[in-house]
Amino acid sequence: MSCLSCLSWRRASPVLALAVAAACLPDNPLPSDTAGSSEPTSGETGVTTGGAAAGLFGCSGGPCTLVLVSQTLDDRIDVFDVSSAKPVLRGRIALDLKPDASGLQTSGNLLDEPYDLVLTDSDLLVAIGHYPDSDSGSLLRFPRAAFAEQGPGEVFATDRYFNFGVFSSGVEALAHERQEGIFLLPHPSGRVLIGVFANNLQVTQWTAPSELLIVDPLDLAAGVASVDLGVMPKPCVGAWALQALDPAVSKVALACDGSESVAVLSLPDDFGTAPLAEAAQGVTGCGLNLGGDGWSTQFVSGDGAGGFLAVQSQLVEPPRLWHVSADCSPSGVPSSDVPEALQQVRLLRQPVLLRPAAGPTAPLWLVAAGPTDNGVVIVRGGGSPTMCGALTGLEALAADNSPWALALDGDRTHLAIGAGPASNPQLAAGRGQVLWATLDPSGFDSCQVHASEAVDLGAGLFAASDPDTWMRAPNVVVVAELGGGS
Repeated sequence: MSCLSCLSWRRASPVLALAVAAACLPDNPLPSDTAGSSEPTSGETGVTTGGAAAGLFGCSGGPCTLVLVSQTLDDRIDVFDVSSAKPVLRGRIALDLKPDASGLQTSGNLLDEPYDLVLTDSDLLVAIGHYPDSDSGSLLRFPRAAFAEQGPGEVFATDRYFNFGVFSSGVEALAHERQEGIFLLPHPSGRVLIGVFANNLQVTQWTAPSELLIVDPLDLAAGVASVDLGVMPKPCVGAWALQALDPAVSKVALACDGSESVAVLSLPDDFGTAPLAEAAQGVTGCGLNLGGDGWSTQFVSGDGAGGFLAVQSQLVEPPRLWHVSADCSPSGVPSSDVPEALQQVRLLRQPVLLRPAAGPTAPLWLVAAGPTDNGVVIVRGGGSPTMCGALTGLEALAADNSPWALALDGDRTHLAIGAGPASNPQLAAGRGQVLWATLDPSGFDSCQVHASEAVDLGAGLFAASDPDTWMRAPNVVVVAELGGGS
């Protein structure tokens, strides 16, 4: 089995030296390619969409706030309604395309691995890491209308839209045939960027350069255009999630774990209107080597002013936090200043921007923290970003669950947290959690954030005998804010 959800923190040696080198390609396009589909048949904060008044994504009388969760080891998407003081399970979407009656998804190539999600006014887009096979992924497009008749708490079963390799009920699949093409970023034009990790997660060294794919989800038969991220002066190997650095999505940052670097891609002005191949040819980029053998370089997050936070972790030393500009220049070197209460923090995962930079006001991020100190830490920006505190009020977080995924609503006053077993989630019972918390902003200036009314959205739903209730790796959470239907 190969899956991002099962990724072990395999590199834990201390760093002995630091080498920083920026390499830019501002004027020369990156090599690109265009491929048709061999099987023609979506941010950090809440996304606002319209849509129907009924069903799984309905909103009658609105506004409505939903939390979408990719259960990446359980081949399922969960949808919770958190609009009221008593959140409820709206329903579930089964994605067991290579059926495993046991629910374990650990034998052979049975894991399908739903990962990133994009919800638009008309569709739900789902990145699938391991369909049709473990080293060949797909993008699925579900019309939101397909869920219009789904009742509260129901499972939208796989056989309602898929049977023996054939999709139906308006559901379409683009088999892009890349390995771990599981990161999605929507563009305002309606096109979608797909980040391709391009390596086997079960090996200890990643050497294959990553790719950026460009797709029109309303015309999947047109296939994808590809941008090779291996030809930059600083090649990007093992790319993780894509992060827009501006509302227009003209610049996109990503962390490159295999090359221990970060990259920034600049999209052409006509990205949304040019033919896919021409849009790909217009992408330029730069890279920054963060160095440090034994460090994991997996997460970046914009600062709201064009730059971004880059996070490096390992098991022996506290994390290294960088601030990088859109031209791939570091603002400084990581600070060694760590508050006493955070000395045991080692593995940092997804960051989300809590307070954007504004003039002299430094940005603040919330960052999911794993072993050896599970929780959510607060990072204050600047030339050398620092951990300055921890989110309080998370008593609902089980001691054996570790936060991985975070998402904020549009006004950054509510936080969704996906948390699961700290190690070997594929062997766990499935008692992961999705928490929904209200944030108190009164202490931002002093680096204090309290989560009030933290609710476990899955409380009371787990049944050991029912795989449809397992939460072994809720590693992607999306907050969607819907307008009322007419």
